[in-house]
Amino acid sequence: MKIAMYGGSFNPPHIGHLIVADTVLREIKYDKLIFIPAKKQLNKVISFGATDIDRLKMLKLMIKNDNRFLVEDYEIKNDRISYSIDTLNYLYDKYSSLLEDKISLIIGADLIEQFHTWKKAKEISNIANIMVVNRNNFSIEANKNFLEYKMKKITIPNIDISSSYIRSKILDNGSFKYLLDKNVYGYIIENNLYK
Repeated sequence: MKIAMYGGSFNPPHIGHLIVADTVLREIKYDKLIFIPAKKQLNKVISFGATDIDRLKMLKLMIKNDNRFLVEDYEIKNDRISYSIDTLNYLYDKYSSLLEDKISLIIGADLIEQFHTWKKAKEISNIANIMVVNRNNFSIEANKNFLEYKMKKITIPNIDISSSYIRSKILDNGSFKYLLDKNVYGYIIENNLYK
C-alpha cells in the first residue's frame, strides 16, 4: 500500500481539503491519504471555536464516504507540539507491514520558505516524498528549499477557500454551506460551532 500524509488544523475541514486530497492521490497514484489533525503547532493557534474532538469528528464525517481517506488521531492524543518527523515515524511503525513505498508528506506552497527550520527537515526529506501543492501567490520551483529537499510539485485547482474564511462567514452569519461537506455543515450547525 502507498500512503500519503496530510496534516493541518482542519478547523473546520472543508471541500478545499478534499480537493487537495483527491488530486494528490490521483497525481501520485497512491492508495490512501491519511488526514492528521494537529493538537498544537508552532506559531499557530488551532482551537478557535471547536474542540480537538470536534475537529476529529468533522474530519471523520467529511471522509466517511470515500474509502481512500483515513483519519489518524496520533497528534490529537499527544499533548505537545506536533512535528512532522514524529508523526511520520509513528505512521512508519504502524503501517510498516503494508507499505510499498515512502510515505508522501503533503504541504502547501506557503510552507516551503520555512521548511529548513522544521525539526529534522533533512531526515524528513530522506524518509518521505515531499509533495507541494500550489497556493495563491506562493512561488514553488524558484524557492531554494524546493530543490534542496527534493520536493515535487502537484498542481491543484486554485480555490480560494480557507478555514479562517469559513469561520469569519459563520461569525458574520454569511453564506458558507457549500464550502463544506454536507455532514460537516450539519455538525457545525447542530453544535453551534464558531459563534
